[in-house]
Amino acid sequence: MQLDEKLKQLRRLDDLIRRKATGTPDQLATKLEVSRRTVFRLIEYLKMFGAPIAYCGYKQRYYYLEEG
Repeated sequence: MQLDEKLKQLRRLDDLIRRKATGTPDQLATKLEVSRRTVFRLIEYLKMFGAPIAYCGYKQRYYYLEEG
């Protein structure tokens, strides 16, 4: 996969998290048009860059622990 495509996916993921619109990992995979495994990889990339991401099982969505 090319770098520009990966960056596009990361930006889209960030946007969905900020809008509180990720849903479950399976729903997020559908929204991003990637596999469930790729969703977990993208989340790990954001975490490597210092993004404080968590998952709420009750609300079934990813969220940032801190604004910013």
